Amino acid sequence: MEAAALRWASELARQCPDAFIEASDSLAPEEPSASSHESCIFGADGTMIHVKFFKRTLGRTGATYDPRREMEAEYAMLKEYEKNGFSSGPYRIVKALGVNEALDCALATVYAGGPTLLSLIQDTLNGRVEEDRLMCALDLTAGLLKKIHTVMPQEDRVDAPEMFYSYLKPMLYLEEQGALDGFHRRISRGLMRWHGFRPLFEQRGVTVHGDANPSNFKIHKGVVYGFDVERSRTGRSPLLDVGTMVAELRHQCAYVAGDEDRARPYIDRFIAAYAPDRDEREKVMRMLPFYVSRAFLKIAMLGYWRPDYRMYLVERGTRCIEVSP
Repeated sequence: MEAAALRWASELARQCPDAFIEASDSLAPEEPSASSHESCIFGADGTMIHVKFFKRTLGRTGATYDPRREMEAEYAMLKEYEKNGFSSGPYRIVKALGVNEALDCALATVYAGGPTLLSLIQDTLNGRVEEDRLMCALDLTAGLLKKIHTVMPQEDRVDAPEMFYSYLKPMLYLEEQGALDGFHRRISRGLMRWHGFRPLFEQRGVTVHGDANPSNFKIHKGVVYGFDVERSRTGRSPLLDVGTMVAELRHQCAYVAGDEDRARPYIDRFIAAYAPDRDEREKVMRMLPFYVSRAFLKIAMLGYWRPDYRMYLVERGTRCIEVSP
């Protein structure tokens, strides 16, 4: 299968030479992409191609998971990003090259070099990277998300039922796993207060990245590349992505450095880059706790945490939803 995938990648490289023009100075892989699926990097005719296999999942999937449908949906979304100008400039989404259902539902994209934002966060916390480098990376990532939320298709209002369903989904999963330990009552009371907060429902529905955790962004020579956009959807709040990033920064500082407060300057930098206008920033901060809470519960769903750290994540998510809007 790998030999067949290499032959396919080589053929794509010959068919799409223009796709690699701006990638030609970063041929050597610096860091593999994080993904929910098995993936490979192929060197083909002087190019680097990343191939993700949708039939080779690395985590749990729902009963309705269809690898062909997921493959085609992400390919179509990547093409939509390309159409809207995300192939050049400092804010980019990786370029799609093709799909191949016969090869375990493979999706090929141009390989993006450079470290992930996640590795920059962790290396900064461990003293291996200067903090200024992380701050610049946060500026770029905020700029990419803002461009996605501004340039890509929009709707008049957010999808309100989906907004609450996407919150309840991790909450119910954690309850089924016995991981809420009574916190579900506090979460439910907090949700009731947010359900009566009209500005939450009056947001414009934008296209979001949908999985804006730091492992899905790479930084290379002043350019940020986003990938793994299979959850990119329209009709969502832009704070879905912003809240995910804020929760991830707090989580990484707590988990790697043992000090969640270390995240404050990084969050401040990210928010200021995303919303430089003071009025806009105040609106973001007022609604942000709802989305940070959701993101903490989603992080807690991952199956490899120690019970005490998972409870910490649940507790942080609970405190966020209890913030009065």
